[in-house]
Amino acid sequence: MFTPPKFQQTDPAELHSFVQHHPLATLVVQTNQGLEATHIPLYWQCQPNGHGCLLGHFAKANPIWQNALPEQAWLAIFQDSGHYISANWYPAKQQHHKVVPTWNYQAVHIYGQGRLLESEADAHRILTLLTEQHEQSQARRWRLADAPADYIQAMCRAIMCFEITIERIEGKYKLSQNQTEANRQGVVNGLLAENTAAARQMAARIEQFSPPQSQP
Repeated sequence: MFTPPKFQQTDPAELHSFVQHHPLATLVVQTNQGLEATHIPLYWQCQPNGHGCLLGHFAKANPIWQNALPEQAWLAIFQDSGHYISANWYPAKQQHHKVVPTWNYQAVHIYGQGRLLESEADAHRILTLLTEQHEQSQARRWRLADAPADYIQAMCRAIMCFEITIERIEGKYKLSQNQTEANRQGVVNGLLAENTAAARQMAARIEQFSPPQSQP
């Protein structure tokens, strides 16, 4: 992923947190039919040594797991929805008009070797981890045990689980760090004026990840 230095994000805790809050990944796999992509929520399991692994599952009806080429890296892409940034929000526009609009966004790319996990025990374990992660915000959390055991067993037989041993992580947080302090504040003001949840969230992220101000 092309990432200018100003937009690089390398903090492991921050990258892990981002993936936890944006678990729906675009998973890209090299297959015997060419590149294929599918959209799957993934669980990042940390390990003491290394980056850990990503866990997820395909529907068995999805041919991607059968067509995947061996010994080829898989790519999982996690991203937020981003936000449009109007050039009108830059104070510099009033000075010289040499500004253009853009999109701000955050993305994390994770590369690694994929391995199929075919046992029912693996399926139950991975479904449990994913469910516990996604149900955290619920006042009354759903559990696998809430459904009949034979129904869960049938669901487990209908999926193909996998793990991706993480080999490389790239983080890109494009949040107006390349702009002057005045332009960044103009962007924040413009976003807040839109008065939407997405705009307020982007404004907060810009402020959170703004480069430190230079001392006079």
